[in-house]
Amino acid sequence: MSAALAHEERAARVLSPQDYKRFLPIVRRTAMRLARKVPSTVNIADLIGYAWIGLVEAFARAAPEMDEQEFEAYALYRIRGAMLDHLRSLDTHSRQSRATSRKVTRAITVLTKQLGRAPEEGEIARELGCTVEQYRTTLSALDRAGMNRLEMIDIDAEVAGTGELPEEAAGRREIQEVVTAAIEKLPERLRQVLHLYYAEDCTLREIGAILEVSESRVCQLHTEAVHRLRAAIGRE
Repeated sequence: MSAALAHEERAARVLSPQDYKRFLPIVRRTAMRLARKVPSTVNIADLIGYAWIGLVEAFARAAPEMDEQEFEAYALYRIRGAMLDHLRSLDTHSRQSRATSRKVTRAITVLTKQLGRAPEEGEIARELGCTVEQYRTTLSALDRAGMNRLEMIDIDAEVAGTGELPEEAAGRREIQEVVTAAIEKLPERLRQVLHLYYAEDCTLREIGAILEVSESRVCQLHTEAVHRLRAAIGRE
């Protein structure tokens, strides 16, 4: 069966009994692993339910060129993402920040498709219906609210280490490849911020000195880079 045909079949139907049987061990195992890392007040049945939602999303959104092994890795990513989204939703204090974060990511996604390139800062601001200064203020607010980290990073930390399952290792490698490709397409200044922060372990103040901007501006650039990457990997 071709990859395109497999994709069409996945997108055209809901989970079949065969799908359920195939993915049940992965869904339950992934949910139980996460459950051991969260407060006991979190309902495990809810986590499992959201894991299934993530699997359904994977069937609907998988790229046509994915073969079955790539799809399983992608499905694992969507499963974890759906559970993490649920955990974040339990924090009522950050709902507005998450909504704003999704709005910024969605604007970048729309512009990238329309323009066929990475949008400029001013173009993102116009898509959001605000000035560049207001857009930067929004980025600062998202930074303070903790909306400046890729969920992929959290997922990598969770699956790494002893006891990592083969499908989890494959999923992590697949995600890393997607993120690496997305980073290469970022504007040069944003790539530099990510490199200095994550690869060189520079502080925000040190990065500001290198780029000759304020520390607060570095926070804005970092937050924008993260949202551009989220848009590139389809995570709102």
